[in-house]
Amino acid sequence: MAMTGNEDDVTIRAARTLQAQPEPGWHQIRDAVIASVRSTPRGGWPLLVEDPRPGTAAGIMRVSGLVLGALLSRALADDPDYAVTGIDVAVEDSLLQGISVELSARYPAELPPVISRVRARCHAVVAEVIGAAAGVPIHVTVSDVHR
Repeated sequence: MAMTGNEDDVTIRAARTLQAQPEPGWHQIRDAVIASVRSTPRGGWPLLVEDPRPGTAAGIMRVSGLVLGALLSRALADDPDYAVTGIDVAVEDSLLQGISVELSARYPAELPPVISRVRARCHAVVAEVIGAAAGVPIHVTVSDVHR
């Protein structure tokens, strides 16, 4: 099962459904309804966390995939060579299966160093949050270019 970084999909579908209904006054309340949906707390898929102190008390630690996505977003922000346009975190059976990051690159930034930097930042966040960074595939796609 995959959790996507594009939480607006549900919001967009809801807005389209409501717009298609002949409900009088929808256009006046549309922005408030969408803001309420976006601010509603959402649950995330739990990720199994590697114990940072092996051999300590037995137990299982988990972190929400939403937390991982938010931390990835922060770690990838404010780079002059790209803007993140999407982050997808794939989770199956509480294990992180992979991360997909979509970028808009600044022209004329060199893409190989940008992609390497994004992957390194993602691996660092995963290592810090859940422990096992090695082996987690990080897919980086440049889908747009900006100045």
